[in-house]
Amino acid sequence: MKSPEQLLIIIAALIFVGFGVWFLIKPTALAGIGIEATSASARTDIRATYGGFELGVAAFLFWCAWREDWQHIGLIAATLFVAGFGVGRAVGVLAEGGATAFMWSLLAIEVVYTACAVWRLSLMTEG
Repeated sequence: MKSPEQLLIIIAALIFVGFGVWFLIKPTALAGIGIEATSASARTDIRATYGGFELGVAAFLFWCAWREDWQHIGLIAATLFVAGFGVGRAVGVLAEGGATAFMWSLLAIEVVYTACAVWRLSLMTEG
């Protein structure tokens, strides 16, 4: 049976895998939110940043999830990664005066995940 900490790490890893594979295969997907990749260099950079980097993060998180002695650091990392996206998205929403339903949905996921992970981390450090 997996611990709640391990499950939170795996959830984050799966999210990073999903986005990483999606942008590696289809870098033009960002056009849906207004980011046009009009050159080969732009598409290559999207594949590297949104594809490859996210897959690397996912691999690290999976490694942490399967090693019990790494789960604490894995949950810290997953929390900071997801919270970082949330902070950046919240700043963007505030700076731009609003957002699409998709951006609000991602922000909600990031906030809920971060709250759950911080709660589990607080329980881990108490014990």
